[in-house]
Amino acid sequence: MIPSRIPLVFFLLLCLILVPATASLTKVANDAPIFIGERNLDLTACLNAHTVIAWWPAGSDRSGEPSKTLTISGDVTSFYVDPDIFTGYTGTWYSHDIKPDIPVLQVYQPQMDLSIWDVDANKDITGQSVPMSANITYHIDTNLYMALDYSKRPNYNPSDSFFTVKLMSPSGTNIPQIYTGNLGASTTQIINFDSNPLIKSSPYIWKNGPAWDRNAKSTDGSSVYPTGTYTFVVTQDLNHMSSSYNGTAAFGTITSGDKIVTFIADTFTTSPTVLPSLTAPVETVATTAGTTMPTQQVTVQPKATTVPKKTTYSPLPAEIALMGLGIAALVIAMRRKY
Repeated sequence: MIPSRIPLVFFLLLCLILVPATASLTKVANDAPIFIGERNLDLTACLNAHTVIAWWPAGSDRSGEPSKTLTISGDVTSFYVDPDIFTGYTGTWYSHDIKPDIPVLQVYQPQMDLSIWDVDANKDITGQSVPMSANITYHIDTNLYMALDYSKRPNYNPSDSFFTVKLMSPSGTNIPQIYTGNLGASTTQIINFDSNPLIKSSPYIWKNGPAWDRNAKSTDGSSVYPTGTYTFVVTQDLNHMSSSYNGTAAFGTITSGDKIVTFIADTFTTSPTVLPSLTAPVETVATTAGTTMPTQQVTVQPKATTVPKKTTYSPLPAEIALMGLGIAALVIAMRRKY
């Protein structure tokens, strides 16, 4: 019996592997952050059977009447955080139909901002011109990272990233990959552009940005990346939020936007090489009128110094030296005889 079940087990495992993970950011835990514009949220755990929620300004006395109340009717598993209702009323919402009032929701206005950074100078260069060799990256500052938290969205899956970033060339074409050097070189890597970042903290930084070599050459010697203006485009669509604003929201606060940087050719400067010169001593020439002639410096080239050649002598052969000694002795003897 057991062996007959093994193929079924393998089949089920295969199904789990092949079936793609579905978006699972709609189920929200109690007192979790939610964002204005989100659709189809399951607030079952948040409301815990409460049907009336209330809002007071932060820091105010909640013993009095709330500034705003909302009665929730209908399907709480498909809740819409309507901008017309919640805009201007961010912060903590409390249950208000059964005492005591307890926190049930944390409402936020979504925020998102993209910027381009010079890594070496550690500064924002969005909209500026920089050399082709500058090391750059992109930053995303956002509060939406709070939606990617197991404790607040219990069905969260790592594949649930809702951010998209594109890199566009000066001609408007998408750049899906970056090169770290010349094409064909053994050390060159081809890296996929960070187009679907999983942002779990802010700011998010494209870590491979500095590896992008815009001076890379093709195998025929032509430039892979031309000079000009490059555009980074970021969008986010947390639980179909983009449809809540109909594409009219200002960039940096809601759902989309783009930023540019212009790359210009690198400039190289060289300093002329100055050869050292010798300056003759300054002489002062006296005149009969008691005045001195103006001093003058004369640049002269050093003269070549002649080194005297050393004279060397070779020693005489031994037999000639002995013969010389014998003749000398004979001459001395004959002088003594006479």
